[in-house]
Amino acid sequence: MKISIYYILLIFSLVYLVSCENDNELKSDEAELLIGHWISPVYIDTLVQYTRAEALNENDFGISFNPGNSCVERQNAGWCGTPPISYANYNGTWSKTGDIIDISVDFWGGKANHQWKVISIDSKTLTIYPVKSEYIYKESSNK
Repeated sequence: MKISIYYILLIFSLVYLVSCENDNELKSDEAELLIGHWISPVYIDTLVQYTRAEALNENDFGISFNPGNSCVERQNAGWCGTPPISYANYNGTWSKTGDIIDISVDFWGGKANHQWKVISIDSKTLTIYPVKSEYIYKESSNK
């Protein structure tokens, strides 16, 4: 039996294409790792690294990603960022597409929409690149 070189190339090409993996996707194992409490942001140039914790700190920023795509962000309770700062929990939602996490959460002045790109995640640390943040302020009733 004579096998044509074209058939060999076709089979090799199919095996190569099927074996490729998109490394930009947030894999399901990594998506499960996202669930939990993330605190103590450390800013490294344009990246932010969070540490996994058992719970959010009472007097510091943090975010909890919950199953069912709900989240809680612990942040400033008011507009003033000068110490002493009061913190409060704000409810929101999150979703992921590939390695992008979209977060929509309330804050003291309205609604915030954040988009993060996951750079790396493991059982202890989450490193993200904050792609964008948008703040939509509710109108004041004092006109």
